[in-house]
Parts: sequence; C-alpha cells; structure tokens
Amino acid sequence: MKVLLTGAAGLIGMALRPLLAARGHEVLPIDITDFGRDDPELRLVWLDDRPALEALIAGAGIEAIVHCGAISGPMLAKGEPLKLVSANIDATALLLELARRNAMRRFVFCSSISVYGSVGDGLITETTPLRPTSIYGATKVACEQLIQGFAAEYGLDGVSLRIARVYGPYRRANCYLGSLIRDAERGEETTIPCDPAFAYHYVYVDDVAAAIAAALESNDLPHREYNISAGAALTMPEIVEAARIAIPQLRAQLVPGRDDVPDIQQAFDITRAAADIGWRPDFDIARGITAYRDAIRSGRVAP
Repeated sequence: MKVLLTGAAGLIGMALRPLLAARGHEVLPIDITDFGRDDPELRLVWLDDRPALEALIAGAGIEAIVHCGAISGPMLAKGEPLKLVSANIDATALLLELARRNAMRRFVFCSSISVYGSVGDGLITETTPLRPTSIYGATKVACEQLIQGFAAEYGLDGVSLRIARVYGPYRRANCYLGSLIRDAERGEETTIPCDPAFAYHYVYVDDVAAAIAAALESNDLPHREYNISAGAALTMPEIVEAARIAIPQLRAQLVPGRDDVPDIQQAFDITRAAADIGWRPDFDIARGITAYRDAIRSGRVAP
C-alpha cells in the first residue's frame, strides 16, 4: 500500500517508517521539521498547506494515510488552546477530506488515552464515556468524532487508536524513563516528583508501531476505536524496580509531586485490539527500557 505518514520525524513515526517498509508498503514520510537530522527521504510539509499535500498525494498515488503528526501531549502548548485546535483538529479535518476525495482505503489516526480524562477506579473499555480534562484531550475527541462522521457520511474507512504514554528512542518531550536511562549511563541519580500510588500506563514505541501497522492492514474493522496500552498499570516505585532489571546501576530518588497529566486511570481493556486486528503488546517495562537503553547507546535517539 502507498502510505502518507504524517509526523514521520517524531517518536512514533521514526519507529513506524522501517516497520511499514519491511512489511512491503511504500511510505511517503512528511513532517514540519527534520529536527536537524540528515533525513533525505523526509518531505517537509505543513499540515495546513493543502496545495502541497494534494500534489504529494497525487504524485505518489497515495492509498492510505497514517496520521501521527500533532501537538502530542497535554503538557505541550499550555495556555495556547487555539494552537492546539489548529494543529490537531483542523489538520486532521483537512487530511480526512483529502482521503475522502482520493477514495483512500484506510485512515489511521493516533488518538490518546487522554480522551477518557480522569476515570478513577474500574476497567476502561472503548465504550467508557469520554470526559477529557485538557484541551489536548478534547482535540483528540473531536478528531475521533470527525472520523466517525466521515465514515458515516462518506464511507471513509477510518480508525482511531487510543494510545497510552509512549516511550522510546525518539521521544523529545519530558519522559522519566528516558531520564532514568540517561542519568544511569552518566552515573547520576534521577529525581522524580510523583505520588507513589499514582498509576502510569506506558507503552513502548515498537508496540505502538505494530498496532498502527495492524490497523492499517486489517481487511475488516468492526470498530473505529481501539485502546493501545501495555496492559498493566505501574506505579513509579514499580517502574523504577523494573528498570533496575535492565540497568542495575540505576539510582532514583522519588520525591513528593504531581504528574503533568494527573488523570486517574487504573486499568485499560485491550482485548478489542487483540480480537479485531490481532495486536497484543510484546514489551513489558523491563524489555522496553532495555531496548530504549540499547537505542541510546547506539545513537538512535532524538537530537
């Protein structure tokens, strides 16, 4: 399949490009920056540049869009709600329209568990009510609804993946897991402000890429939304102990604090993804941190 991939220089995009290519797809990677890398395959295109997008789609004969490009978390663009709306909702609407006009086979959207907001105790399924606690989360809800609308009115085959906290080599935003690895490599202690009882839902980037590929390739999608998480929730003390399996010299000091995204989400049901697209996570936290450490050591990291 000929695939337009947005956000191709970012955390998920960098993992997805080689995976899709290895599975026989022709990938046209685009982003608004190359982050100073030597990346000759990447095309620099703003997602509000309709003429440029139309030309790329027509020239490459694009058959599907994987949309990873966005302001990628509630901790970013704080105090700039209209920037979030423009970057996330308006760009997605334009890409959906281009997919519709070109009769594309599939539109895969990277959504977020932020759509659920602070749920509290209990298992979160794809039918759990959406009550976002941030403008970022609200933009993801809006994009999911646009996908539903384009499917109902125009028959565009779109799917939203509600992705947990992604970690891995090309993450640029703040990530305690990356800090633990880098500090340990330097022989330094990592200080992490946290509530020791707060539940985190991390998922390794290679698992996310595999989920996207599965959603792209599935012949029949009975649903339009899927939870993508590693499954088990972990507190920060549990994460640190698991990280020591990969990095025995790791030293961490946990101090009182509050996470940047304090939504209380205790457990995610990921059985729908397993049943419909055949996806299950392969990386527990120890294996993911080992892979992340190896990538850092080899230089495959964000500049």
